[in-house]
Amino acid sequence: MEIGNRIRELRQKVGLSGRALAIKVGLDPSQINKIEHNVNKPSLDALEKICTALGITLSEFFSDTQEQEPLPPEVRQICEKVKQLPPDKLKVLNAVLDTWKGE
Repeated sequence: MEIGNRIRELRQKVGLSGRALAIKVGLDPSQINKIEHNVNKPSLDALEKICTALGITLSEFFSDTQEQEPLPPEVRQICEKVKQLPPDKLKVLNAVLDTWKGE
């Protein structure tokens, strides 16, 4: 797997320009360009930031299953909050979501 190609593919799927991705992760746009063209490899820290900006985990980045679309950042934030809820609150949230889904 070419890391740069994968980044470019995922970036395009979420509709970010190379410049917008660079701004989100705190890199110079030329660095993103070099990474996407496999001239440079990102550090692990930079790759984690890129993945976060793309709405995926490092595990998802390296996963062979490319069928799944990355989750939008808002959905990922909700998932992180849901993971912290106790079981009784999860039941309430599930009931609320069921009623909203039925609308």
